[in-house]
Amino acid sequence: MLAQAEEPWPTAQLAPTGYTAAINSPTADVLPWGGAGLSLTNSNPERTRKKPQGSFGSVNAGFGLLPGLELVGRLAYDGDLECNMYVRTCASSQRDLSVSAKYQLPIELPLDTRLALGFTDYGGAATSYRSYYGVATSTWGPLDLSLGYGRPKSASALLDGVFGSVALRLDDHWSAALEHDSRESRLGLNYLRPLGRDLALRVGASRKLTDSTGQQTWQMNAALNWVMGQTPEPFMPRRAPVATQSYAGADASASPWSSAPPAAYAAPVAAAAPAAPVAMDVAAAPLTAEGLAQALQASGFAQVSVRHSPAQAGQPALWQVQAEPRRWRQSQLDALGAALAAWLKPVGAKATDELLLTLTYQREPVLHAYTNAACLDGWLQGWTRCAGMAGADGQPGRALWLSRNGEWPAELQARLQSRRESASPESVQQAFEDGGPAWLPQFEIGPGLRTAVGTELGLFDYSLALELGTEVNLAPGLFWQGVLSAPMLHSNDFKDGQPFAGYRPKELGFDSSLLSYWKALPHGVAAQASAGYIDRSYRGGMVEGLWTTEDGRWRLSATTGRFEHEQTAARQTPLLGSARWSLVPGAWQLEATAGRFLGGDKGYNLASKHWFGDTLINLFYRDTQGDAGTPMAASRQFVGFSISLPLGPKAAQELGPVTLRGSDRFAWGLQTKVGDKDNALTQGYGDQPRVRHGLRTDVTDFDRNGRDDMLANSARLRAVLAQQLAALR
Repeated sequence: MLAQAEEPWPTAQLAPTGYTAAINSPTADVLPWGGAGLSLTNSNPERTRKKPQGSFGSVNAGFGLLPGLELVGRLAYDGDLECNMYVRTCASSQRDLSVSAKYQLPIELPLDTRLALGFTDYGGAATSYRSYYGVATSTWGPLDLSLGYGRPKSASALLDGVFGSVALRLDDHWSAALEHDSRESRLGLNYLRPLGRDLALRVGASRKLTDSTGQQTWQMNAALNWVMGQTPEPFMPRRAPVATQSYAGADASASPWSSAPPAAYAAPVAAAAPAAPVAMDVAAAPLTAEGLAQALQASGFAQVSVRHSPAQAGQPALWQVQAEPRRWRQSQLDALGAALAAWLKPVGAKATDELLLTLTYQREPVLHAYTNAACLDGWLQGWTRCAGMAGADGQPGRALWLSRNGEWPAELQARLQSRRESASPESVQQAFEDGGPAWLPQFEIGPGLRTAVGTELGLFDYSLALELGTEVNLAPGLFWQGVLSAPMLHSNDFKDGQPFAGYRPKELGFDSSLLSYWKALPHGVAAQASAGYIDRSYRGGMVEGLWTTEDGRWRLSATTGRFEHEQTAARQTPLLGSARWSLVPGAWQLEATAGRFLGGDKGYNLASKHWFGDTLINLFYRDTQGDAGTPMAASRQFVGFSISLPLGPKAAQELGPVTLRGSDRFAWGLQTKVGDKDNALTQGYGDQPRVRHGLRTDVTDFDRNGRDDMLANSARLRAVLAQQLAALR
């Protein structure tokens, strides 16, 4: 796996034609993995402006999905942005959605030369600007020289033959470019202004030097570039010194903030006599089960159970902890870091103390961790293996063990069993901190946004509501969940009597109200049943089941249900199966889903999911068809994308006895028909029944808590742990 590129900002700008470019002609550079850009341009270089009234230009959104691969969505427009294009008097000639992509080949050439291949304008019935191209870019000091060839598939496509450009970096902020895009020549100036470590503003202007077409004479561009999230780092083994007991002479509570390399912590133990442990600060009270339970409660956990078996019979002390992360709901990595910090904080656990930590959701286990204080401290400094967790063969073991289902390897199971059996019952300390009744509500608040973009009815139609999600635990695994929605704003086409009126909430009410129960079963299997209203129209019930390998690389799942429409009494019986493969743990997943969807249509959905920290980009292709005589009898194919991310602070706020947080996942996306001769609006195909909380979200951490996913995001977990330790100092 590759790490995030050192330079997050592309040397080229995001052009209105749908790729990184000198001005309008592509270069071989691409958005870096994990990078994104949003640009607004007052031009569509492929065409002459036809409507003097209204607006003319393009909005582009680009994403670096994989090393060398960028994907750009484009919305081009000309004329009135709101009128109905089916009406003859509408002064608008274009509202076009399309997608483009470019791939930089992974080969090394002299003179820092890069090669890239790409296409423009895929998707929709009207592909006015489709073309294919290849381009090479070489860097000579401050100069970037690009030369390429484009082959148009549409008469109005920009690239038609040879194109090229020269870009000169004047300093860290300014650059100039001269290009020929195969139709026109331009001279431009570009300014880059970083707004922070992960955000930059780019503005540019160019003037046409030739007059072969009706391109805009002056072209202006404004763009934001940002880093969506850290991409996974290579999991490179880095071993602690092999000694009888690594860190045997150190108290782990003294070292989490040291900048010394790991080797400096664990001097080899002399063969003649093991080093004596360093005494703790006598002024500080030793950590107790009750003290740890209280510390976890103060860190945002509830339903805390702590069992402390002190060191006896040559065995180190064992802390067995179970806790519900009420304040840490958006990511299990954040919850895990907060819990580990509460145990490893200054004057906390001794160096040889071991921890078996279990995090729960609705009082059922979802994630397990096993380590000792010295090894966790070393892991924080970058180790992956540690002599303090050595196996029976004496070789260093993992510094931090992670598991979804708690089914540890046999050798580790035996190790834990020996720790439990070595402690006499009278010496064991136990403590419990409920943090209030388990049924106390947990609230999440955020926007509910429905949109129609680039349609013949308007450039951007929307309905905005305020959503309040609620969860109430009733028993282990059993809970009620609901989403209360209040309409706020909407565009004209979402008003009553207009085409999109049926897709907005018209009054305050529950979008969903469900009683759910989930349970983890042996061998990586989990199941959930839900009954109630899945949305404002359908009531009924559904059952979901999934199986995941311990490393998280493979997941199989199935969903079935029975729903009845409140107004029409129409019954739907969705039945779906899916398989998901994690190609790059923590970063890239492929998923195939097939069966009968919620609307009764049958077919399949193929998805490519890309994670960047907490941001998820989902690309999909869908092909479904309903039964004869139904509104969805025709076969339809769609391509589209969605982007989702958490909103608000990572930790929920405590408001008396309840908690309030931002939306766990706010999602927005677009789709367009492909393979059809018309752009008629088509809704309802490929809908899958989903509940807001449970198996596919909180239990599996949005399908990213497999062991390999967690290890791939070790840098993120280390950062969380270090931040929490610093806050506890």
